[in-house]
Amino acid sequence: MTHLHITTWAVGIILFFVVLALTGKEGKEKAAKITHMVLRLFYVLILLTGLELFFRFYIGAPWSETTEALVKSAGGVWIIAAMEMILIRGKKGKPTFGGWLQFAIALILTIALGFGRLPMGILP
Repeated sequence: MTHLHITTWAVGIILFFVVLALTGKEGKEKAAKITHMVLRLFYVLILLTGLELFFRFYIGAPWSETTEALVKSAGGVWIIAAMEMILIRGKKGKPTFGGWLQFAIALILTIALGFGRLPMGILP
């Protein structure tokens, strides 16, 4: 299930940049809208696989691990919210700096916790 979760968020980030590239281009509105809907489906898949991992590995674990997993989960939701904020505000022609800042902070926090700090991480 870990591989499925990593695959869904990797595809989600790729789709995010595809939608970002298509948004605002003449004649690409329909493609951008369809790709954005597919991205939203991947948001749901990311959340479902993340919840499954949380319930499988952290319910009943020591409190410190569970707390860090909760913070990582909140960071994941924060990333999704920042991605949507960037796309919607960009589509409306509004500034997106705040969304990009939040995206960067949440991504660093979530990856550091997921790969480095939590027991299932791969970094030393």
